[in-house]
Amino acid sequence: MPRPSRAALALVVVSALASVGSAAHAQPALDDATVAWERGEYPRALRLLRDVLRGPSADRQRAAIATLTGERYRVDSLAADGRAARVSADGRLALWETGTGAATRTQIVRLEGGTPPVATIAAGGVALSPDGARAAFLRVPDAPELREARAEASRLLAAGDREGARGAQLRAQELEGRLATLVVRDLAGGAERVVAGEGIAKRALAFGADGATLFVLGRAANGADTSVFVSRDGGALAPFTRAKVSGSELALAPGGRHLLVTGAGGRTPSFAVVDAGSGDVRAFPGLQPHVAGNGSALTWLVRDGREFGVRLLRLDRALDRAGEPATVKRTTDSLETPVLSPDGRRLAFAAMPAQDWELFVLDASGDSTTERRLTRELQHDRVPRWLDSATVLAVKGEPRHRRSYAYDVRTGTATKLFHNNTVRTIAPEYEWAPTPDGARLLIVAERDGDTVSPERSVYLLDRRREVTTADVLARVERQLAAEEALRERTARQFAPIRDAVRRATDSVSIERLYGYQKALFDFGSKHVTRPGNAPARQWIADAFRAWGYEPAFQEFTPRNAPPTANVVATLRGTEHPELVYVVGSHFDSRAEGPGADDNTSGTSMLLETARVLAKHPLPATVVFVAFTGEEAGLLGSREFARVAKAASWKVVGAMNNDMMGWSNDQRLDNTIRYSNPGIRDVQHGAALGFSRLVTYDAVYYKNTDAHALYDAWGDVVGGFGSYPVLGNPHYHQPHDVLETINQELVTETTRANVATVMLLASSPSRLTNLTAARAGDVVTLRWTPSPERNVRSYRVAHGPAEDPLRTVTTVSGPEARLRIPAGHVVSVRAVNARGLEGWDWARVVAP
Repeated sequence: MPRPSRAALALVVVSALASVGSAAHAQPALDDATVAWERGEYPRALRLLRDVLRGPSADRQRAAIATLTGERYRVDSLAADGRAARVSADGRLALWETGTGAATRTQIVRLEGGTPPVATIAAGGVALSPDGARAAFLRVPDAPELREARAEASRLLAAGDREGARGAQLRAQELEGRLATLVVRDLAGGAERVVAGEGIAKRALAFGADGATLFVLGRAANGADTSVFVSRDGGALAPFTRAKVSGSELALAPGGRHLLVTGAGGRTPSFAVVDAGSGDVRAFPGLQPHVAGNGSALTWLVRDGREFGVRLLRLDRALDRAGEPATVKRTTDSLETPVLSPDGRRLAFAAMPAQDWELFVLDASGDSTTERRLTRELQHDRVPRWLDSATVLAVKGEPRHRRSYAYDVRTGTATKLFHNNTVRTIAPEYEWAPTPDGARLLIVAERDGDTVSPERSVYLLDRRREVTTADVLARVERQLAAEEALRERTARQFAPIRDAVRRATDSVSIERLYGYQKALFDFGSKHVTRPGNAPARQWIADAFRAWGYEPAFQEFTPRNAPPTANVVATLRGTEHPELVYVVGSHFDSRAEGPGADDNTSGTSMLLETARVLAKHPLPATVVFVAFTGEEAGLLGSREFARVAKAASWKVVGAMNNDMMGWSNDQRLDNTIRYSNPGIRDVQHGAALGFSRLVTYDAVYYKNTDAHALYDAWGDVVGGFGSYPVLGNPHYHQPHDVLETINQELVTETTRANVATVMLLASSPSRLTNLTAARAGDVVTLRWTPSPERNVRSYRVAHGPAEDPLRTVTTVSGPEARLRIPAGHVVSVRAVNARGLEGWDWARVVAP
């Protein structure tokens, strides 16, 4: 499980020690457990925590232990899939969308109770009245002209004409808005009424504060300007604003007296404020407008050259008498997302004083002496919003892996909010929508760590309800059982070749790894359009050649770039040379920088793995490939896959490693980014048995070279990647330089990589064509015999989905007849003459 940041950990420890109270004997145990947890010594840490939770101080230590091991607050699952999550203005309802295009649906549920839904609406962009009694939406017909407009946009996009496609999409949206019927549904009874507005290209909807007035952002049939229209008490739409507005989004601001129009296109960002009573409009240059929860003030971000500023406008009087905005913050540091506290008295924002985003709080008066820095983390801290007047919600990390924290602005204390209560699997978060009182929080996240599936689940976190001591004890016991099972399983898996693996991993050299990185770093940017690409690939080939390989350049010419090449070196298998394992890393970087972490670190690991294994030939063939063009669109890996497929290579597994070297604290940890759970467990076992590396995991291969390998050969891809996932603040920046790399981390990850490759290439590969046929209570299982020639037997397991390996049988050939209950998962893998079992099970469900 991704651990708390360094600052958050310190707070956990302080909280734990401070809460011991009279039960002083619990302090050493909790302290020792926290230190063991940080070291990745999870079984020891969990046993100590279990003892505390079973002792007299359990209730007092509960919060600290809960935060260390997972979630402190109760979290309920609302939906298996959802996006665009929101909460109604009265805090009683939640809504989210599923599906795309014509299949878009909006689910509306009560937060008290959650399910069944209050309503399911066949539309997106649904607006709720402030009291949650009504919903307004646009019902779009399946019209031939609309289908043709959408098809034209798709054709242009497929042809690579992005500008033309964008224009066609805008025309399709305009047509959709004109053809759509505006509907208001009563959520209590389900009755619907249509609001007349023929010919108006309707874009966005918002109810007024009274719940009976409906505002619509759109364009009249005879005009090119966007305007706000109004329907009162169900009447036809009529013009409301007396001046044009620019934008695509409409929202009723807190307080109910103003509307915000945002999403304006053009080169100069702007937004508009509309008086919900008079229709007066004021437009302002700037972006990210935000209104205080009580409606008293508006703030937004402006930029003038290299200077950033935060503007504030008082809204406690009519819009035409509100005066001019004041500048409450001005700096040359990058700024973003200024937000006002619910009472309008404080301002929170993110700024970049150095190379990563940090959080700050300032009195809304702009008095610089009141400014306080909330974070000093080496990861990005971004997207602040207020939960209440004393608490700021913000997130750590990059968009593909963010985690939510609540900050007490009085003390600076940070509290981790969400996770999945497991030790190893990462739970990325994507959306956060608090209730008006800040007590509850809708979170769209992936608790299962699957970042590839399009489904993202919706959860409700309740800050008013903490988990119980019994809950935390049960969690700790589950985690301990999983950790002990992982260690026992993987130790047994490596046992037949443990000594050979140990000799190989012991020969990994931190000095050599640094030398590779320094040489590649000195070429500068290695992007396919930069001069450093060609000498870097030649240097890599020369390195392979020095270790006895016969490297090959796999040349191709990308569009709008000079010729480039992958560099390929082959370690021929001693027993099954026709079976291939691919080990890859991309050596190119972004155009703007040398890419020390992304991905010179991974390339150095590739090279050292190749050097070490040159002296340890393996039963199957290992192909080492330094990919080019990853940063230009996976060009090299797709070319490699094309060539290998054309040559009918029998690739049975792959490792792709990307970003090995950045850490934000004392820990040596990295992420297993996998498509295959068998390879995932091999990687965990390699790290546990042959390195000091602490590993976490996530299903993650999209938009990396692993994606090209997956597309070619399916879910047989694993690999190591940065931890936290893209948490490096230097990622894709010119300052991704060599001095930011933790060489011990690269070394330990390389040891785990060497061990992983050795186990994979020494073990039977996953079986194919497993089938199950039932005759009475007997199931006949058949599969294609293992391609490895030294296989001696097969292990056949079956059990329910929650315990699929409950019953295990050994057979000598590629067939078995067993009494298996219907619905049991059946798993089969080969065992070779050395006692090595297949690294992944073939699976089928018994009929």
